[in-house]
Amino acid sequence: MIAHGISEKNKGKGFMNRKIRQIICVILSLICVIAIWDKPVLAYEKSSNYSDIDSQIKKEIKELHIPGMAIAIVDSKEVLFSEAYGNCDNLDTPFIIGSLSKSFTSLAVMQLVEEEKVDLDTTISDYIDTSDYFINVSDGDKITVRQLLNQTSGLGTYQRFGNAKITESYGQHQYANINYGLLGEIIETVSGISYSEYMDKNIFSPLSMNHTAATLVQSKENGLITGYRNYFGLPIAGEPDYPDKHSWSTVPAGYLSSSVSDMAKYLQMYLNGGMGIVNQNSLNTMLYDNVYVDDNTPYYYGMGWTLTEEYTEPVLGHSGLVENYMSNMYLLPESGLGITFLINMNDYLVTNQLADIISQNVIFALLGREQYDISGSPYIVRHLLLNGAYLALVAVAVYPIATIRKWKKKKQTTRLILFDITRHGILPLLLLCLPYMVGIPLWVVWYFVKDLFIVLLLNASLLLVIGLYKIFFAIFKI
Repeated sequence: MIAHGISEKNKGKGFMNRKIRQIICVILSLICVIAIWDKPVLAYEKSSNYSDIDSQIKKEIKELHIPGMAIAIVDSKEVLFSEAYGNCDNLDTPFIIGSLSKSFTSLAVMQLVEEEKVDLDTTISDYIDTSDYFINVSDGDKITVRQLLNQTSGLGTYQRFGNAKITESYGQHQYANINYGLLGEIIETVSGISYSEYMDKNIFSPLSMNHTAATLVQSKENGLITGYRNYFGLPIAGEPDYPDKHSWSTVPAGYLSSSVSDMAKYLQMYLNGGMGIVNQNSLNTMLYDNVYVDDNTPYYYGMGWTLTEEYTEPVLGHSGLVENYMSNMYLLPESGLGITFLINMNDYLVTNQLADIISQNVIFALLGREQYDISGSPYIVRHLLLNGAYLALVAVAVYPIATIRKWKKKKQTTRLILFDITRHGILPLLLLCLPYMVGIPLWVVWYFVKDLFIVLLLNASLLLVIGLYKIFFAIFKI
């Protein structure tokens, strides 16, 4: 009878062990499903009437709880449509534009190429002291300026100044902010002035981009709109994590600020052969001297621009994302159009994907294609599912606290001890290492998905603390 009783208890513990594993798997699967949720189905028909586009955007940003947004559609001669929404007061309000900054940096490099101060196929060690940036100084003798621009330098996605090194991806496209950080350093060294001064003098001022800046101080003086991060479905205002030169992302890679009115001028420059900023040959190099990314992402990457053929005509573009802003810009060369979108929120797991559909719908409208329907409160549904997954994950950690009295009365068998080691030792480490297991450092989760970071840290901390308590109880019977 005793042996039978122990066997039944062990079966119970094994059952609970399996259940916890199943719960964790379900929770992680839910998070993954939400993160890669398919686009909504194609639904309503296009209208090239800009009032229809305006009405549709108003509906969509309300559905997605976007605080503020601005859009402009231009051709080579005029602004065809522009509008500010939500808490964006006017078209001159600047946003941080994220990786749209990369094309500005590329443009500056091409100016220096035209002046014969930089050669695209010369190694970067000719322009900067690579000992300040690389683990192996000789790496600077292998990387050309063109490779930085096309992101084929072999530098890793999450590398920073000081720990840069060439990886096995050398010669192949690997997106890395450090490439454009290094280009910013080259611009400063070759020109003899700061990056912000160079951009003001040679790009912003000539294009009358009076609400565009390369410093946080100037951005705020220009009226930088407040940005928002999303916590558990709630947009919360916050300051940008503006970088220094040793940050993962730098100003040349992702922290210029601009207004939609200024971005309209910027896109018109491309549609007008450079307007004296650079010549047409330099623009062609930027836009079309590109590299194929891979079969999983069938597009080409140029010098701060991507080229995709998924539409009825080739579309050039780039997206931008920082902690509390996102953006998109597009050029449709055959139609002679440019489109830009600026948004003052980052909601990485939900809104960002849906907001991209807003910009795609505008392109579809302009090209006469059906558009995606994002009605039906996908924002609410996805956040409810995500928050449910978060809550279940925390419940796994809270359960041992709620049952601690019952645990104290149990006989400490080998199976129970192993189970506790798994739950309070291995599981917390697994949760904290989970981002690394999918190729993302935990600090990147902190920057972009703070609510997930909070849940992972809280869950791991609770499990570890109660695990330590159990150890002390077992030793001292407290």
